[in-house]
Amino acid sequence: MPSVSKAAATSASPQTEKPSHYTYLKEFRTEQCPLFLQHKCAQHRPFTCFHWHFLNQRRRRPIRRRDGTFNYSPDVYCTKYDETTGICPDGDEKGVAGK
Repeated sequence: MPSVSKAAATSASPQTEKPSHYTYLKEFRTEQCPLFLQHKCAQHRPFTCFHWHFLNQRRRRPIRRRDGTFNYSPDVYCTKYDETTGICPDGDEKGVAGK
């Protein structure tokens, strides 16, 4: 098996994220679909719309804090979140995700 020198392995430039990936991470389902409200969203079935149609599809926009953490953890779930309505009585600022 050929070996790669340590210098060659570390000099490779890191692959940067595509701009569309950042858009999905930051914006996907953070806004309500205006066309769905008018019963005109052609992407409802199959559901491929970039925006949310029902409250239980809504996401909070992830925000990185000064300490490098985000405003919520996708690994810690809220026990009060109602999956049917998409509402948590504690609001969005708690720092945990709905299921």
